[in-house]
Amino acid sequence: MKRLSRDAWLALALFLLLAIFTTITVVQQAQASLQDPPLASFSTQPQGSRALWLYLESQKVKLTDSVGASFGVPAGVNLALVLEPTIEFTPGEWELLDNWVNDGGTLLIAGTGPVTVNLADQLEINFGLAPSTAAAVSNQTPLLQAPPLTTLENATTSFFLRPNRDDTVTLLANQNGNPTAVAFAEGNGRVIFTTLTEPFSNEGLQNEGSAELVLNLINGAPEVSGIWFNEWHHGIRPEADAALSSSNWLQRTPVGRALLLVLAVVFIGLVLRGRHFGRPVPLRQNIVRRAPLEYITGIANLSRRAGHRTAVLHHYRDHLKRDLGARYRLNPSLPDDEFIDQLAAYQPNLDTDALRQLLQKLSRNQVTEGEMVQIVREATSFGKR
Repeated sequence: MKRLSRDAWLALALFLLLAIFTTITVVQQAQASLQDPPLASFSTQPQGSRALWLYLESQKVKLTDSVGASFGVPAGVNLALVLEPTIEFTPGEWELLDNWVNDGGTLLIAGTGPVTVNLADQLEINFGLAPSTAAAVSNQTPLLQAPPLTTLENATTSFFLRPNRDDTVTLLANQNGNPTAVAFAEGNGRVIFTTLTEPFSNEGLQNEGSAELVLNLINGAPEVSGIWFNEWHHGIRPEADAALSSSNWLQRTPVGRALLLVLAVVFIGLVLRGRHFGRPVPLRQNIVRRAPLEYITGIANLSRRAGHRTAVLHHYRDHLKRDLGARYRLNPSLPDDEFIDQLAAYQPNLDTDALRQLLQKLSRNQVTEGEMVQIVREATSFGKR
């Protein structure tokens, strides 16, 4: 069985490496496509909030999830829903949203993730974790009665809020009396903050009392004229993604990343193979030209190693007949006897017996190196007569 060469093993290793990277990329993309951000208004998964969108739409509420090339609250809305954001707010984005609230907007934040915890710090609110026995919540204010709350037994959360400010109103609290939903004024607007997320989800909205609870929290905004679902901090930025420039095309598109991966694999292959990146510079001794005798000696040694003795004899035989018949324009390809007879007719003093014996020796197929040298010497001497 023929063993694979080093280059074949290298090509096989590079192919396997490329296949592994491709498989990992495909699996990651498949997993990312199967899992939408939590409480995303477009998600129909159990933890999405598409059902909330459709429910509010049935209540004749103006809705939008508009996403532009840069972050901003669309015009014509006075309630912004920030439901379990997954991408951090930059200082500029938070300043823009805070100014919008101070100008009279209402911000409703619901979540328990790291981004939500950071937003709570911006609003001087800390998070706490309650035991499972205190997860159920109860109404703490008559403000949450539009529409009337028939039951809250399905509303539970393990997190509660600890405001570091004295202007908050507790809307909901757990069994230990710790707030799970608070509201407070911020400039000319207000902020509603809750750790309850299940009632906003597709799965939780089906529970009894969830729809009424969500409407009560939303109705905390005076005269709701339009609601904006913040999908920017769920990573949904189509206009920004569409505006890819040539400088970030390689890093931000699947085709560009695949091209970079192929180039990296090719570069690694060239390095491992040891390819030259330029013409080699010859050493000084390699620049000196060889003497002609070295080439003659080299060719002779190659011919000796290849056993070309019979071919050498045939060469001298043809050469001898051409030289002898050239003066009389005799065909050197004639049979030896006919050639000798025609040559003797022009050259009476020709030693026909010696020539016939010499041609027979030159036609031999099995000779030693010494015999070959002796026969060639005889042929050379006969040609000089």
